[in-house]
Amino acid sequence: MTGRTSVLDEPVSRTPRWAIAWADWAPFVAILISLTLAWLNYLTTARWAEVPGSLHGWRHPWYGAALTAVTVLALVNRRRLGTSVRLGRAACGLLLLAGIAVAVATFLARLPPSTWLQIPFKDDWTELYQQAINGVTLMQRGVVVGWNWWFLGGHPTSTDLSQNLGALAFIPMTLFGDRLGYHLLHVVMFLAVPVLVWGSLRREDGEVRWVATALAGVFAAGYSGTIASSGDTNSLAGVCTAGLAVMGGQAARRGRVWGGPVVLLGLTLALYSHTAFFLYALIYLTLDALYFRDRIAAVRLIAAAGLAGVAALPVYWESIRYPEYVSFNNVAYDPTAPVDWPTLFRTVYYNVEILFLPHRWFNDYRSLANIWLPAVAVVALSPGRSRTGYFAWAALLTQVLLRLNVAEAGATFDRIQHMLPLLMAPAMAGFVMHHTGARTLALSVIVTISLFIQMAMVPVRHVPDLRAFDPPLIDRIAASDGSLVLVEVSPHRDMDSDPNRRTPPTPFDVHFEGLLPTLAGQRFYSQMIDGWVFNSFRGQVVAGGTFAGRAIGETPIDAFVSEMQRWGVRHLFVWTDATRGYLAASPRFTERWRGGLWSHVELVDADVRAVVTRTGSARLSGLDFLGADVELTGVEAGEPVLVRMNYYPAWRAYAGGEEIRLTSANGQLAFAAPTTGTYVVRLVYPRYGWLVVASLAVFLVGCVALWIWHARFRESFALP
Repeated sequence: MTGRTSVLDEPVSRTPRWAIAWADWAPFVAILISLTLAWLNYLTTARWAEVPGSLHGWRHPWYGAALTAVTVLALVNRRRLGTSVRLGRAACGLLLLAGIAVAVATFLARLPPSTWLQIPFKDDWTELYQQAINGVTLMQRGVVVGWNWWFLGGHPTSTDLSQNLGALAFIPMTLFGDRLGYHLLHVVMFLAVPVLVWGSLRREDGEVRWVATALAGVFAAGYSGTIASSGDTNSLAGVCTAGLAVMGGQAARRGRVWGGPVVLLGLTLALYSHTAFFLYALIYLTLDALYFRDRIAAVRLIAAAGLAGVAALPVYWESIRYPEYVSFNNVAYDPTAPVDWPTLFRTVYYNVEILFLPHRWFNDYRSLANIWLPAVAVVALSPGRSRTGYFAWAALLTQVLLRLNVAEAGATFDRIQHMLPLLMAPAMAGFVMHHTGARTLALSVIVTISLFIQMAMVPVRHVPDLRAFDPPLIDRIAASDGSLVLVEVSPHRDMDSDPNRRTPPTPFDVHFEGLLPTLAGQRFYSQMIDGWVFNSFRGQVVAGGTFAGRAIGETPIDAFVSEMQRWGVRHLFVWTDATRGYLAASPRFTERWRGGLWSHVELVDADVRAVVTRTGSARLSGLDFLGADVELTGVEAGEPVLVRMNYYPAWRAYAGGEEIRLTSANGQLAFAAPTTGTYVVRLVYPRYGWLVVASLAVFLVGCVALWIWHARFRESFALP
């Protein structure tokens, strides 16, 4: 092609003089700084030697030898740094196979097929598994959101932001069952990063693409030590959906008609799975449009983002209608409190300071990005525009956004760290292939960074059922009655809103609470999410020695007893000394049993009715995500009926075909008995069927429009 550049090709720019000078000396300085950081990190982090996958575990001598080789080869080849290198098809093929093999082997070590018919039982694995079941159950009934009766006095599932894999798990869990389907979903998610990198580098030099994909396999294996340990696989879902949108955007810029629909698909799935990653995808796609100076990409992004927002309305419709019941911050107990600016700026300062403290870096992909930050900067600032350059800028931008990880922003700028494997693999491949100059040095850098990444190979614990956790405890909980049963939550995150205190570490490595309703159908004064939930009912929980966001001892005992009576709690199962001592100090509570760390405490003379009336009797039955029955017996017309559940304006109630007005009584749902006698009042949660159909139609029409009109968009907004 001569004279002109197609708008489908990458823009070509003349290389300025400063860029030529930069190319001469920057690679050597960058690798010198990176190797210095690597040595400092290697020599000062032995305290983590016992952590699975630690740099000072089995890999200690191998990494040391590889780092020595890189250092020597970098000095020997210092005059060749800054020039490209070819590894050869055979070497690249072996690297690719090795990278994929590492990813597969690590995943199978963490989730061996022998466990796929059991329940994952570690940290957040368990709660997200149950959340996925809830989400899939709703979608199988043609709806997206409903009411979770079983925790926090009941809450709308629309407020389970970032906690629901239902949309992604719908097909595998419907076809293969809950347990097998959930694990098969994770097979796809854990191995998606190298596939996304391969697809995103389609127009790059063949060897760069192969090396980047190989590194992506190794870096994705690093999820075994981070996400697989914490069970935070909703973040992995976010990486996959955001990465899918980025890959689609780059495909669309190459002229692929399917690129636009893939962008829309990725953005929509991100909104259904983890809202923060929708934001990350927008950031990366905006960077893509700016880096390549592509106005069409910007127009397409605006269109796709708008369509995705409409397609995801079933998830967010209630949050828009009733914003007072939802909070997008699950880190601060009261996000509406005045901003503590000194603390905020101090946190940002600490986030920046950590970049200069290699003795505090663990060998995960976040620390890899810290060590090789200078090398990534060289790729980002190299003349011309390439996809490796784009990914380098994306990695640098991610480092900047991580500095903004403060409580006032919730977890918004925390989870973006999990995007680094997807971003760093192409960036490091660009540095290795375009700036190391010598084949031996290139291979030694690849080996060194591959040896650095933490990989945990111990299988994630699984159980056949919840009783395996603690049989005596679970049996006692199953036998308990009451409107709600209190189970003290075992949080790994801080649940004390006082900035000068932290929740004491829990001795349990699993958030088992989400499985409790499967025992005997009880409702619980507890929660199934590790940390503050995304709704206004977050204070209705005893967790790690705290109550309502404060140390439990700060609550007057009469106020606590009143709260238990309000909810009809008789049985309390607690494990912290703080909570146990707090209850023991009051004659209103009696300890009935102690087993291990757990105590069973009973509130004396508790009123355990789920529905309170002045005359006659009532009971709550038929609990379902979309409704329940209030069975009234011998009540008088006009008398107040109080259902011990959180009031939420979306609910409707009917008796004999007539709608009944619902009100809030001290935060709980109430109504006046419509007639005298014995009858059933049906509580109905809206299905939003019209919204589901409309959103699906918008998504499908949007995909078709982005497919058909792709060429017209480019023609209309073509660069001069």
